[in-house]
Amino acid sequence: MKVKLEKIHCRVPLRISFAGGGTDLPFYYEKFGGAVIGSTIDKFAYSTLKLNKLDKNQILLKSADYDIQTILKIKAKFFDFKYNGKLDLAKAVLNVMKPKKLGFELLTTSDSAPGSGLASSTSMVTSIVGALKSYMKLSLTSYEIAELAHTIERKNLGIKGGIQDQYACTFGGFYFIEFHKDSIIVNPLKIRSDIIHELESCLVLADTQVAHNSSKIHSIQSKFKNEKTEDALHEMKKHAINMKNQLLKGTLTEFAEELHQSWETKKKISDIISTKKIEKIYKSAREEGVIGGKVLGAGGGGHMLFYIDLEKKKKLEKTLRKLGCQVIPFSFENHGLQSWKVNENGVGPG
Repeated sequence: MKVKLEKIHCRVPLRISFAGGGTDLPFYYEKFGGAVIGSTIDKFAYSTLKLNKLDKNQILLKSADYDIQTILKIKAKFFDFKYNGKLDLAKAVLNVMKPKKLGFELLTTSDSAPGSGLASSTSMVTSIVGALKSYMKLSLTSYEIAELAHTIERKNLGIKGGIQDQYACTFGGFYFIEFHKDSIIVNPLKIRSDIIHELESCLVLADTQVAHNSSKIHSIQSKFKNEKTEDALHEMKKHAINMKNQLLKGTLTEFAEELHQSWETKKKISDIISTKKIEKIYKSAREEGVIGGKVLGAGGGGHMLFYIDLEKKKKLEKTLRKLGCQVIPFSFENHGLQSWKVNENGVGPG
């Protein structure tokens, strides 16, 4: 007896970047080559594709985060949904992937809002791609999924930014990614379990409660294609390489010090990367014993990451809360994009 497919779930992890951000912008890596290092964490963007009794020329889009929905109607299999700020990420994926069999519902939700610095928008786009890939039975490699997500986000939606997030979130785990004009190479890092345990014990992730516009920041950065900016990005690439070696060796005090130096270097790229509030938070954190830290993502707000000895961690968290930050517990996530099918009998093949 054939089991009826009910729905497809897909989840994609968010990421924290340690160093190298900015070297993944085309104006830099196409000329000099770029490198970034980071890892995915146990916070996710989810997409659920559910078959229902909709008209075969309709798609129902829902966002659990914003409690909104809309019905898209297709005429003559022509995909040209207009972007109006309402569920545009899903519309863009549909415009590009063009599923032939319609009449389904697509629900999205995320553990983090856009502007967090954790690549939440990219994770969402990638999760929708993953759900449709499974539904359409497409054979796509991780590289092809990342490239497709990048095309949708950067070209179709016109969101400015680098290229690391799509690869980081799709592949998952600890990564060192190299960018060249004609190739992108994802190097998964095999980090010892004791090193990971120490990182999780000493790192603090905090939401500054200030959203940022990464597209705007990247757009401004790309305009400053001068020698000063290039020199700062050269330094950023060196920090990424050094931190890769420190992680692999387990020299975490050096890793934390490099994290601090990387943040100081990043601020040289543009005046809008940091703010008075961020500087106040970071100064207070350093006074509590933080060895190194940074703003995640493009800058200007979102989440911050700090490295501090475990014995001092609770006091730091208390200080951060007094400054209006929300401390976010997390663990590292070793998997990237994952999708699975659910039928009337439970989890299994559709």
